[in-house]
Amino acid sequence: MVNINHLDVSYSDGHAALKQISFQIKQGETVGIVGSNGAGKSTLLKTMVGILKPKSGSIEIDGQLLSKQNLRVVREKVGVVFQNPEDQLFMSNVYDDIAFGLRNMGMDEKTIEEKITHTLKSLGIERMTNQNSSKLSGGEQRLVAIATVMVMEPSLVLFDEPTSFLDPKTRRKLIKLLKEYTVTKLIATHDLDMALELCDRIIILKEGQVFEQGNAKDLLSNQELMERADLELPFCLQRS
Repeated sequence: MVNINHLDVSYSDGHAALKQISFQIKQGETVGIVGSNGAGKSTLLKTMVGILKPKSGSIEIDGQLLSKQNLRVVREKVGVVFQNPEDQLFMSNVYDDIAFGLRNMGMDEKTIEEKITHTLKSLGIERMTNQNSSKLSGGEQRLVAIATVMVMEPSLVLFDEPTSFLDPKTRRKLIKLLKEYTVTKLIATHDLDMALELCDRIIILKEGQVFEQGNAKDLLSNQELMERADLELPFCLQRS
């Protein structure tokens, strides 16, 4: 499904953001990307959809090698839910925000309506259909941003800090949603309790490199390993 080999990414000032990143993700897996601030989590997600260009190495998604020539093909397979939902919501209402990608594909309005109705119902946010996206709460905007991705039916979804700035009730609702969303998922997060609950595997980044990768429960419960990665145990595993 995802095959990343020896990926190097540098910023315009020459700073090496990612160094020799290699990992694979199988179809249907939920994989977490964790690491302290500046470890390279968001940079990795941006590179995987061509927002940033790698210095060297390769990214293959669903059999397609990411390149300038087939960037559009890869982006049709990959959905991204950004940390700030306002980056994805720019139309006058929720319906048009969710319809935007489908209309760009030239889909007819009847099919668009059917897909949006199904997506809104699956998220439990039908009541928001005609509301102004900018007037919604942060949690509601996060759900609508996810809807804009789900409706496109990608084979892989990248989530950048999906639970950030959410109140406990909305966070729990989102975790339940992600657990039921069976598409292949790569989740970059500081929320280690969420990662422990949702993820099959974890990839730990440190200073732009893969520090460790493996079974989520094994890694996230290893206090010595987490400390070496400049992380703490998930709250649910910390002793008082």
